[in-house]
Amino acid sequence: MDLTDSVQLLERYSAVILPVLVIAEQVGIPLPAVPALLAVGALAAKGRVNLLLVTGAIVAVALPVDLVWHELGRRRGARLLSRLCRLSLEPDVCVRRTGNLFLRHGVRALLVAKFLPGLTTVMPPLAGIFGVPRLRFAIYDVAGIVLWVALWTGTGYVFSDTIEMVALRVSALGRMASLVVVGTLVGYVLLKDLRRRLFLRRLRIARISPEDLKRKLEAGEDVAILDLRTALDVAATPYAIPDSRWIAVEALDEHLSDIPRDRELVLYCS
Repeated sequence: MDLTDSVQLLERYSAVILPVLVIAEQVGIPLPAVPALLAVGALAAKGRVNLLLVTGAIVAVALPVDLVWHELGRRRGARLLSRLCRLSLEPDVCVRRTGNLFLRHGVRALLVAKFLPGLTTVMPPLAGIFGVPRLRFAIYDVAGIVLWVALWTGTGYVFSDTIEMVALRVSALGRMASLVVVGTLVGYVLLKDLRRRLFLRRLRIARISPEDLKRKLEAGEDVAILDLRTALDVAATPYAIPDSRWIAVEALDEHLSDIPRDRELVLYCS
């Protein structure tokens, strides 16, 4: 299927295709929802797509899915968030970023969740974890969805001529354009995975096993233990190594003077 066929398919079934792409993003599947929204906006500028119909279809499908995630967050707590973040390429950053964002902005964070990669999946259960009422969650969630759809379709609408010109040039490249896009996505994922593996490899070099730490404590060695887990991690697993001190990693700079430097230091965050 070439680009022309794809555009015609999007023109005919945009009210079905767009909700499917949005749902895929909500469950963590990285399908190209934003390029499709831009294309729909450009088609709407030519009178070939009804934007109100497309927006309504997206809201009608995305809201129930978000409500399910919200309810799961209410029932299963922070454990669900930790599991969802493990699906991302940077799970530690995922937990810390989402938790801090919600603590800082509250339910208003839902207005921008769709714009930030990864947050569209974890923000609804996070709202459930923090006890946001269902009606209030639904209002902000719908507002966030409409804002997200309006921005990208509006951009496509305004720059429809430019998007059409780019589409024609890409269509002229044929299969080469598809290979470039796929190659770029695969390269990005591989680069992220490589960075993560190198980071974990460096951690293993200076790693102490639970058994070794247990032996040191039983032998009475003077060891300082710092628990660097986030507040959400602590809520998900409310247990700690005996005699350890909890300092959330984001507050580490504020407590540097409190960290002992005259003894062996053990850090853990999971």
